[in-house]
Amino acid sequence: MASATQVLLIVCSGLSLVTIGIELFGIGAVSGYLAGDGAAIGSIEAYDQSTALVSVLSSIAFIVTGVLWAIWQYRAAKQVVGRTRRSPGRHASSWFIPIVSFWFPYQNVSDLWRAIGLSRPSWQIVWWLLFLGSNFVIGISSRVYLAAETLEQFRNAMWMSLAGEVLLLAAAPFAWMVVRGITRGILDRARLVDATSAEDVAAPPA
Repeated sequence: MASATQVLLIVCSGLSLVTIGIELFGIGAVSGYLAGDGAAIGSIEAYDQSTALVSVLSSIAFIVTGVLWAIWQYRAAKQVVGRTRRSPGRHASSWFIPIVSFWFPYQNVSDLWRAIGLSRPSWQIVWWLLFLGSNFVIGISSRVYLAAETLEQFRNAMWMSLAGEVLLLAAAPFAWMVVRGITRGILDRARLVDATSAEDVAAPPA
């Protein structure tokens, strides 16, 4: 599950890169049309078609990644039951509860680091702020896009979408390290427990 989540994080990063490229293309097309280049209308139509396709793919990838992350975190929390402030079910569900999702997931991930005997990484707060920022900016860009009535407003929505995708792209490597680090810690802990148990079995009675 950890491997699948990490792969999908890479896929989401790739789609963010594609989205950034498309938004830059669209901004250039709109700017050209507003500057008097009538031929740019074809580029704007191409932008509309491509962004619709990539938006669908990005949404699917983001949702699947989120579901797999929740399952991975649930399973990770089950390995350290009693050493976190919340149950494995709360670890998974907190991502989908309004308001609570702004800070519970961050606390839960911090608990997992401590439960495996490691300190919370200094970069974890950077990951979380980038993630929250990207969701906020992308959400605003969608509202601006739907309410836009002029090309200037559409271009503003493109800029906001681009900024949101940049934040999301920057957050992805940190998210990847969260999954990798916690999973390794749990596996190392399990191997240590197994080795200790094997030594106890092999040791002759006193």
